[in-house]
Amino acid sequence: MKERIRSDFHLALITLFAAITALGVTPFAIRRFLQGQPLTGIVDLAILLCIGAGAAYAWRTGRTAGAATFLAATYSIGCVAVAHIADFSGVLWVYPVLVANFLLNGRATSLLISTLAIVGIALSDTALPGLSTKLAFVATATVVSLFSFVFASRAQMQRLQLEAIALRDPLTGASNRRGMEVELRIAMTASLRSGQPLGLLVFDIDHFKSINDDFGHEAGDEVLVRVADVVRANTRTDDRFFRTGGEEFSVLLPGAGVDALREVAGKLRQAVEREVACRGRPVTISIGAAPFLPGESASDWLARADGAMYEAKHAGRNRTVLREGAQPPAQRAT
Repeated sequence: MKERIRSDFHLALITLFAAITALGVTPFAIRRFLQGQPLTGIVDLAILLCIGAGAAYAWRTGRTAGAATFLAATYSIGCVAVAHIADFSGVLWVYPVLVANFLLNGRATSLLISTLAIVGIALSDTALPGLSTKLAFVATATVVSLFSFVFASRAQMQRLQLEAIALRDPLTGASNRRGMEVELRIAMTASLRSGQPLGLLVFDIDHFKSINDDFGHEAGDEVLVRVADVVRANTRTDDRFFRTGGEEFSVLLPGAGVDALREVAGKLRQAVEREVACRGRPVTISIGAAPFLPGESASDWLARADGAMYEAKHAGRNRTVLREGAQPPAQRAT
């Protein structure tokens, strides 16, 4: 659970807001019932239940965008309802809700939901009697929304920049191992939901240590960059490319079954052998391929592909070994 929260910012935000809602609204719901305001208390309880359900949905499905929109809509509708059945104190809840809307959702969605909430509350004569009171509320709520819009936009931009730095290898431009862990979970969930096949290639540059020893690390870096360029040129836009170690890379192939895995692996191996060299010395790669098996974990799947890659190296290098099942089958070299 902690690892998932650390790796998924949006899910962590949804969980935080759900916890804050439970702690902040529950005492007021109890107080409403004790003071003889059952209708307002019921609204408070409905908000609590909906927010809890939205957070649970995000945890179960991983669809945090839809859950965040549901939370923002629930908060805003709750504020409008309370403003129409309670006194001015109910209006005060809209200010933290406006901030939450912009933190949870994109700009267009937040602007729409927040605008509707402000208009809905402004139409309440119960909480906002008189035109001057309504105008004052609209003005202050608009200012809060604008500040929230600017803050959320800047925070999102900085977060995306930091995530890009944290998840990307600066030398080759490929995603790193941490990025691969995130992408594997997303792809596995999508594959299980859609029933589409999913494939993984793990490959290693053959005799890379000797390249560094004979020609220096700068030459080795040039080979890494060149191999990465060749891989990108020979894979699809939807494929995901990772550098997972010194000279080790992986390619995640959505929609690729066994035959497609074998075909792509052969294409990559031949392209590297044909297009990459270091000071006249040919460069080759050894590839392990493994289709995703429903029910296995990401670590098991990766270990299966990794084991196939080492099998390819032990079999003479510059070849592909495909492991279709959980147990290593007979070697298939191409």
